[in-house]
Amino acid sequence: MRLPFLCLLIALAFPAPGTAASPLALAMEDVRADRWDDAWAHARPAGQVARDIVTWRWLRAGQGEFADYVEFLARNPDWPGLDRLRAEGEGKIPGDADPGVVLAYFRDARPVTGAGALRLVQAHAARGEAGDAQAMAVLAWRTLALSEGAQVALLARFRAQLADHHVDRLDAMLWQGQFASARRILPLAPEGWEALAAARIALRDQAPGVDTLIEKVPAALREDAGLAYERFLWRVRKGRNEDAITLLDERSASAAALGRPAEWAGWRRVLARQVLREGDAPLAYRLAARHHLTAGEDYSDLEWLAGFVALRFLDKPETALGHFRKLEAAVETPISLGRAGYWQGRALEALGRADEARAAYARGGVHQTSFYGLLAAEKAGLPMDPALTGTETYPDWRDAPWAESSVLRAALLFHEAGERNLVETFLTRLAETADAQGQRQLAGLALRLGEPHVALRIAKVAAGQGNVMMAAYFPVTELAREDHPVPADLVMAIARRESEFDPVVASGAGALGLMQLMPRTAQAMAEKLNVTYSSKALTADPAYNARLGAAYLAHLVEEFGPNPVLVAAAYNAGPSRAHAWIADRGDPRSAGVDVVDWIEMIPFRETRNYVMRVTESLPVYRARLSGRPEPLRLSQELKAR
Repeated sequence: MRLPFLCLLIALAFPAPGTAASPLALAMEDVRADRWDDAWAHARPAGQVARDIVTWRWLRAGQGEFADYVEFLARNPDWPGLDRLRAEGEGKIPGDADPGVVLAYFRDARPVTGAGALRLVQAHAARGEAGDAQAMAVLAWRTLALSEGAQVALLARFRAQLADHHVDRLDAMLWQGQFASARRILPLAPEGWEALAAARIALRDQAPGVDTLIEKVPAALREDAGLAYERFLWRVRKGRNEDAITLLDERSASAAALGRPAEWAGWRRVLARQVLREGDAPLAYRLAARHHLTAGEDYSDLEWLAGFVALRFLDKPETALGHFRKLEAAVETPISLGRAGYWQGRALEALGRADEARAAYARGGVHQTSFYGLLAAEKAGLPMDPALTGTETYPDWRDAPWAESSVLRAALLFHEAGERNLVETFLTRLAETADAQGQRQLAGLALRLGEPHVALRIAKVAAGQGNVMMAAYFPVTELAREDHPVPADLVMAIARRESEFDPVVASGAGALGLMQLMPRTAQAMAEKLNVTYSSKALTADPAYNARLGAAYLAHLVEEFGPNPVLVAAAYNAGPSRAHAWIADRGDPRSAGVDVVDWIEMIPFRETRNYVMRVTESLPVYRARLSGRPEPLRLSQELKAR
C-alpha cells in the first residue's frame, strides 16, 4: 500500500499548472464564510484528511459536541493547534459524561479552563479516586478562572480542603486580570483583602481615585507585591517612567518583593536600557542584574544586558564575565551562542586573559550564521565555514517516518489549495518533533514545493535545536537572479528579514509583500522609476515588489552610503530616526565610535535585532550566491562609508 499512497502524495504536492480550484480550496472558502455543511461537502472528494481539516477549523471555532472533540483527537493526536482545540473541548464536556472518557481526554494534558477542571474532578470522584479529585480541585482553585457555578460546585465538595487556599486564589486571579473570578472569591478572603483587591483592580483599569483606594489598604498589606506591580504598571502607562523606575529598583531587592519576577521582566529590560541611554549605568546595571529569574528568554536577555553594562560602562569585566557565562549556560540557538562566546571573549580580553579570550571567540565563532558568531570567528582568526555556501543536498522525504502521516497529507492538500500559511503551520509542526534527518527531509520537501518561506521557517525550528541547514536557512530565490541597483546580497538579506520570502504577507502596520513596503514608499519609488503604481501588485507580483524595494534600498544607499548598519536601520525604522541616532550617539562609520555598541544602543528592540539579522546575512548570502567561502570581515563591513 505504501507506493500507491506516496504516488498520491506526489500528485498532490506537485499539481499540474492551470488546474481548477481544488476541493479543499473550495472548502476553505466555505470555512471562512462559516458555511460548514458546504465546506464538508466540498472537501469530501479529497478524502478523510480534507474532511478532518474542515473539522479541525470547526472545532477550533468552538463548534460541535464533546464527542466530536474526542473523536478528532483520537484520529489526529499530532496535529498543530491542539491546545486551543482541547481548551474549546473542555467547555463541551457534559455533566453526565463517561468518567473514563473524561480521564482519557486529560491523559496527556491537564485542564486549562475551570470548566474542564471541574469535569476532571467529578470524573476522579466518580471513579472513587478521592485523592486525585482533591488534588485537581486545589490546583484549579489556585490557578484557574472559574464560573460562579464551578466555584459553587468545588466549594460544595471541598470547602474544608480549599479553605487554606482562598488568599492564593484571589492573588492569582488579580495577577491574571481575572477580575470577575477575583470578586467572586472576596467573601471568603481574610479581612483587608477586599480593600487590597479594589486598589489592584482600579490601578489595572486606570480608574479614577486610585490614591484613595491605596490609602484604604491596611498597613499590613501595603507592601503586597501585586499592589506594587500594579502601581508600577500604572506609572508606566501614565508615562511616569522615572517614578516607575524608582519603584522597580526598590522592589528588586528580592524575589518575594516582586512576587512574580517574570511579570516585571519585559519592562525591566526596556527601562534598564532607557536609563543606560540617559547615562545612569549603575542604575541600569541594578535593574538588569536583579531580575530574580532562573530560566527563559527574559533571563538570558537580562543576563546579557547586565554583562554588557558591567563591561562597557562600569569597567567591571570580571562581573561581566559571570553574566556572559550564565548566558551561555542558558541558551541553545546559534544567535545566542554566538553572542555568548563573543562577549566572553571581550570580557576576557579586558581582563588580559588572551588565551581564554581566543578560546571563547572560537566557541562563539562556530556559529557563523549569526551576527556575533561572525564577529567572534573573525576575532579568533577562523576562516569562513565552507558549509555557509549551502551546497548540501537533502534526503528524499518519501522515506521519512512521517511520509504517510495525516499531518503531511494535510500540508500537501493545503499546498494544492494555495494555503501557504497553513502549509507552514503543518510542516513546521512536523519539524518540531522530527529528528535532524527528518528536518532535513522536510526542508528539502519545502524547497521542492517552491516554498522558500516554508523552508526557512522549518530551518529556523531546526536551528533552534542546533541543526543548521544552510540551503533552507538562507534560501536563494529568483530574487537573487533579478537585476537590482544594489548588490543582490543586500536585497536577499532584507527580504529574508522582512517577509521571510513570503510574497503575500501583510504587517499590522500596513507593510506589504516580499520587501514589506509601505504603500506610500512604494508609490514614491514607482514614480521615481516611472512605472505604474499598483497596491494590489505589491502582494500579487513579487518581482514588482522587489523592484520597488530595491529602488528604495538604492535611495537609502545614496543617503547613508554603503553602510549596512545605517541602511538597515533606516529601512526598518525610517531615515529620520537613523539620522537622529547619529546625532545622539555619533556616526557608527566614524573611527571613534564602537559600531557594536552603537547597534546595541538603538532604542528599538525590533530595529536592533533587525540590523543584526540583516548584516549577518550579507556574508552568508555572498557565499551562497558565489558558491565560495570568503574572508571574514564583518567588522570592516559594519564601518563601511
